[in-house]
Amino acid sequence: MVDKIEREFQRRRSNRQNVLLKSSVSVGSYNFEATAYDLSLRGAKIKLNLPLERGADFQIIIKNYRQIPSKVSWAKNGFMGLEFSYPPEKVKKIFGTIGDRLD
Repeated sequence: MVDKIEREFQRRRSNRQNVLLKSSVSVGSYNFEATAYDLSLRGAKIKLNLPLERGADFQIIIKNYRQIPSKVSWAKNGFMGLEFSYPPEKVKKIFGTIGDRLD
């Protein structure tokens, strides 16, 4: 039980910012439009009209920044939480000034 609580704390220790940013998701050779609703240096909450299962790997582009490899951590009612595969320091560099606000 303690391990589960510790993992949740680790996941949420990054600042989250409410956003509304156009995004796109690449799964294999297919691209899908998405919208990011919150953002941190560790992941994001997005709306995507594609039923990806928990643990699915994909690439996401938020706004017009570089692709970030990601994994689905939860999915419900068309929304999903994703975890970036890159470390927070690299994500911060990708997002530039937005990344500075998430630190």
